[in-house]
Amino acid sequence: MAAGECMIELAAPKPLAHAETLTRSNSGDVLNVAVAMGRLGTPCAILTKVGEDPFGDYMLDDWDRLGVDLRYVTRGGGPTGVYVGEYADDASYQIWYWRAGSAASTIAPEDVDQVSLDGVRLVHLSGISQAISQSSRAATRFLASRANAEGIQVSLDINYRPQIWSPAAAAGAMHEVLPYVQVVFCGAPDESEAVTSYTDPGDAAKYFLDQGVDIAAMTMAEHGALVATLEQTVQTPSQARQVRGPQGGGDSFVGGFLTGHLAGASVATCARMGTIVASLKVERPGPLHGIPQRSDVVMRARELAWGDVLHVLDTLEPDTVNR
Repeated sequence: MAAGECMIELAAPKPLAHAETLTRSNSGDVLNVAVAMGRLGTPCAILTKVGEDPFGDYMLDDWDRLGVDLRYVTRGGGPTGVYVGEYADDASYQIWYWRAGSAASTIAPEDVDQVSLDGVRLVHLSGISQAISQSSRAATRFLASRANAEGIQVSLDINYRPQIWSPAAAAGAMHEVLPYVQVVFCGAPDESEAVTSYTDPGDAAKYFLDQGVDIAAMTMAEHGALVATLEQTVQTPSQARQVRGPQGGGDSFVGGFLTGHLAGASVATCARMGTIVASLKVERPGPLHGIPQRSDVVMRARELAWGDVLHVLDTLEPDTVNR
């Protein structure tokens, strides 16, 4: 299960001041993770709220086509949140958000308390969920505590966004849930500096390990990823052959890594899985619909002669949902 905010995306391939039309899609860090895992063969549910509006209707229809488990999705409390993106030819982009009072921001501990966690093996959380409202922050903390008490693994993607809150506020919220977390994901150097004061990925990983997590995965965009436990540190270079759509790359890494983790793979193999999925993602535009298919991941793993990744994928049931 991945819990957090999902939003409508309205995008233009030119400055918004001169854009005659906007293209509709949708995304969200936890949604991207769920789709990445599902495409590899590990179906994933999302826990979120969407508005009782046409945008909410569209999102639910799209998620159903994508094979996302919708049993934990509820509606109401506010409108569906929207962000608008301005995407340039050089793959740079700017984002503006309209999320205040959104349905997703109204989720509260009582909503989480009503959810059955039977059969859930891992709960994935996001720092964005902690940032968008006090009730969502409390719900995130409650879900982490509840999952931990029920023996369910918990992962957290820090996902620090300076547009939403300060480094001190983000670090404070992070420490509310870290005692319940086994796997943490964090970008370096900017994100790690904001919440740990460390820009070096190795130092930041050690910081998280000192807080009691089992695995600290540091993503470094074009520089690949560093993953550390108390016993070992592994580093994987990016395998991207071009960069057309960096948005969603980190989420795709998380989806690939967690798929391997739930399959019982080694940390090194999980890092390789995350690296392939992220590299393929950034080669194509679209934070959600640009997430690679299982067949693409298999092909890239074969090209790289990463037999350990192929072995894990062979143990998973192919996702047969139409894309």
